[in-house]
Amino acid sequence: MKRLFLDTNFIIDYFVRDDYRSVSEQLLVEGAKRGYEFCISFLSVANFAYILRKQPFEQRQSVIRQCCEVFTVVNNTSYQIDSALSLEAIDFEDALQYQSAVDAGCDCIITRNSKDFKFSKIPVCSAVEFMERYLG
Repeated sequence: MKRLFLDTNFIIDYFVRDDYRSVSEQLLVEGAKRGYEFCISFLSVANFAYILRKQPFEQRQSVIRQCCEVFTVVNNTSYQIDSALSLEAIDFEDALQYQSAVDAGCDCIITRNSKDFKFSKIPVCSAVEFMERYLG
């Protein structure tokens, strides 16, 4: 396993949520030591920018730039939209994230809402679960 896809909630946890930051940071540090590449979708950047909309402009811009420097941003395409529509997904946004992960060749999706990825053909787990299974 070399390429991990990080769902939007992981990005929010790492940059904004104090109660999840240490777990997210630990996964990134341990994964980097093992040569993992961390991918996010273009959609996650847009979602994250929306979450940060109340932050001062300069601060928001800085955090978004950091996000794009830390993670590999993968493209989103119309093909992914069509493919996501064919999935039996509770949350369409999760289906889009899944298609981004698949098209980017990711081996696993890291998210806090694994239950919404029941349709996934690649492993889906939380940061804690991933560390226990693969980095422990």
